[in-house]
Amino acid sequence: MVQQDKLSIYRFLIILTICSTVGLQTWMILFNNFAVEIAGLDGKEVGLIQSVREMPGFLSLLVIYVMLILREHTIAALSIFLLGAGLALTGFFPSCSGLLATTLVMSFGFHYYETINKSLILQHFSLVQTPMVFSRLRSIAAAAAILTAGLLFILGKFLDYKWGYTLF
Repeated sequence: MVQQDKLSIYRFLIILTICSTVGLQTWMILFNNFAVEIAGLDGKEVGLIQSVREMPGFLSLLVIYVMLILREHTIAALSIFLLGAGLALTGFFPSCSGLLATTLVMSFGFHYYETINKSLILQHFSLVQTPMVFSRLRSIAAAAAILTAGLLFILGKFLDYKWGYTLF
């Protein structure tokens, strides 16, 4: 399916897709309970944080300006790092302002990666390969989401929120 010369970029995208999915899935599964039980937020504050989570999606077009400075591969890796950093720090800031900040960092990482991911696939694979690469990466993401949910369910009995966010 993937030509030998494209195998390294394909592996790179698989790893980053798994990381992206695990990060987002962890945040989505743990967030509401963490916000209410640990941070003591009410519906209005949770709604505000959820709204802020979508702002980087609207701003993802600004990645074009970042590409003037950095290569797309570097942006993709840095985006996953941002997603992971925002996720890992979430458990350490159980307040509305803390969750706003960590959610914004995490969301910028996720949305910029998703933008760059599509661009990298379209650049590196032929028109025949592109749909297969997209579908395989989506399949891998779905499997990673299911595995993440299962692991969080099992480990949730042993870990508190802070370490759940940090570990994943």
